Amino acid sequence: MKYLSFLIPILLPTLLSGCKEEKLGPFKEGGPAPEPVSGVHVSPRHGGAKLTYTLPQDPHLFYVKAEYEIRPGKTLEKIQTFYNNTLTLEGFGDTLEHEVRLYSVSRGDIRSEPVIVKVKPLSPPVLEAFKSLTMQADFGGVTVHFENEDSGNIVISVLTKDSVGETTTADIFYTSLRSGQFSVRGFAAEKRWFGLCIRDRWDNRSDTLTGELTPLFEQKLDKKKFKSLVLTTDAVAASATVQMSNLWDDVTAYPQFFRTATGSGIPHWFTMDLGTTAKLSRYVMIQRGAFDENTLLYSAGDPKLWEVWGSNQPAPDGSWEGWTKLADCESVKPSGSGIGQNTNDDIAKARAGQEFSFPLDAPPVRYIRIKMLQTWGNSDYMWMSELTFYGQPQQ
Repeated sequence: MKYLSFLIPILLPTLLSGCKEEKLGPFKEGGPAPEPVSGVHVSPRHGGAKLTYTLPQDPHLFYVKAEYEIRPGKTLEKIQTFYNNTLTLEGFGDTLEHEVRLYSVSRGDIRSEPVIVKVKPLSPPVLEAFKSLTMQADFGGVTVHFENEDSGNIVISVLTKDSVGETTTADIFYTSLRSGQFSVRGFAAEKRWFGLCIRDRWDNRSDTLTGELTPLFEQKLDKKKFKSLVLTTDAVAASATVQMSNLWDDVTAYPQFFRTATGSGIPHWFTMDLGTTAKLSRYVMIQRGAFDENTLLYSAGDPKLWEVWGSNQPAPDGSWEGWTKLADCESVKPSGSGIGQNTNDDIAKARAGQEFSFPLDAPPVRYIRIKMLQTWGNSDYMWMSELTFYGQPQQ
């Protein structure tokens, strides 16, 4: 120990002086600019272009940068490392010719002279999707259909007029789907003005499609008329406290939920009587855990994939004779995260209820059968808290 203590004071100044000599500075201070790229090839795309080029054999090259204007005063940049020889530009809202400046950049952020190329994008997703827009009167509002072949991230706004005739936004729909539809509801069965327009994240905008439509009459069905109907092949409740009648009591907190028995299997189903024949427009499902045990949301017995069937005369033997499929349904988390990882958006969506629409040509029915295909937890039972149906009663 004495020997070590003697060495430390001798070595310490040497070590410290060594540290002083190895000061770290900027990665590069000045230095030459890299050689520019060459042989640039332009492939137009919808709303952009793909650039392919030859990289210089230059040890100073770190990355390639593209600078371009998508419209006057709005400049974008795109960077690609020296490991790749392609750059994909996006964000253009027209099909005009645009100038792009390509720079080779060193590790010290020294740029080469620009290589200037011209690009002429194909029609952007905003305008392509706008061509496909249609809307039709639906229960309580309108249904919008769209095509988005390039899977661009677009925003479809539904406009209408307020009580003083001013244009206002009724709803906003975000999507990158190649095609789809959505409905906007909550309007009386009176003729009114609707408009549709599309924008993207670069604020490129389409024109506005307008029209006057009369929403179809819709009302919330009377839950006091609902009854459970247990047919021969139906799954049964797990206990007396989690009966099917909990689905229409307008109570969403524990223990007011319906749970099928463990071991019901997949698929399994249950049947209910709406108490009246109705042409259904939509329904809202609130899953268990939305208002109490949030850790149970999108897990265990919460429905993930299921079908809704309708009938006016169900077979007493519990078979599927006389039943018509009305809808295929899937529960989707806004965040897309896995089980046990629920964001505020996930919880908010569960509390608002997940809404599913029935097609306009669906027949009026009195009896509903829900066929469970998969739960979030891949369980052999299912649970849910509340069901609310809307439509036009026929009697």
